[in-house]
Amino acid sequence: MQIKVSQPFNRLDKFIFQYFENIPLSLIQRLIRQYKIKINNKKSKANSKLNSGDVIYIYYNFQFQEKQNFKIKISKDFQNKLRKRIIFEHNDFIIINKLNGYSVQKGSKVSISLKDYYESILDTTLYIVHRLDKDTSGLMIFAKNRMAASSISKLFLLNKIHKYYLATTHKSFIKNSGMLENVNNEKKLLKLFYRKIKSFDNNYLYIIKLLTGRKHQIRLQFYLNDNPIIGDRKFTNDKKEVLLLRSIAIHFYYLDKFYKFKLNLNQID
Repeated sequence: MQIKVSQPFNRLDKFIFQYFENIPLSLIQRLIRQYKIKINNKKSKANSKLNSGDVIYIYYNFQFQEKQNFKIKISKDFQNKLRKRIIFEHNDFIIINKLNGYSVQKGSKVSISLKDYYESILDTTLYIVHRLDKDTSGLMIFAKNRMAASSISKLFLLNKIHKYYLATTHKSFIKNSGMLENVNNEKKLLKLFYRKIKSFDNNYLYIIKLLTGRKHQIRLQFYLNDNPIIGDRKFTNDKKEVLLLRSIAIHFYYLDKFYKFKLNLNQID
């Protein structure tokens, strides 16, 4: 099997994971290690970058699951709760107000993901084009077909999708607004803008705009700048049950139309 790449992508394994339906990322990574998935028929790594015009060669017959396997048992109350959190539905994508405490995709410790729940409710395949941490709530996108997933992923890659977050901390930055720049353990640059919009009960509320999209970026940068987010158990020993980080707005152009979504106060968990 061969797949021609139409636009750049930052990782081979994630591209294959998004391209196919219901193929575990662990299987894809194993096949890459075994050189059964190659870029331009040359040995590649899971983190190999893809360029426009590259051809991916796959020497493996994937066993695809049928659509009816989407159906999982969900109580009516939980179904209604999830349906109410669909902010907008398009032929090519949906916007949801993600519940905190739910992983977006399956993993070694996650047998049923938020993606699985929504696929069952909507009876359609969904594609992950970006992620929110398990403990982060708020706006996120699922694509509804491969072409849409490819197009929206490209928008993220080109920083043409603008995301805004709210974070609450116990401390205050010296400056009320500014840009944070750090690097993570992989020496990748982390950048975001922040602005303090409120202080209350010795807590501080910040609005944040991401300039780069890295794993756990906001939580990590606030921690590295000595102002961790309340409820962040990953980088601190905070025992608060809820992480006070929410994705509250998202703006982008798709097929020459502008989309703008923002949570109101009643929709913020």
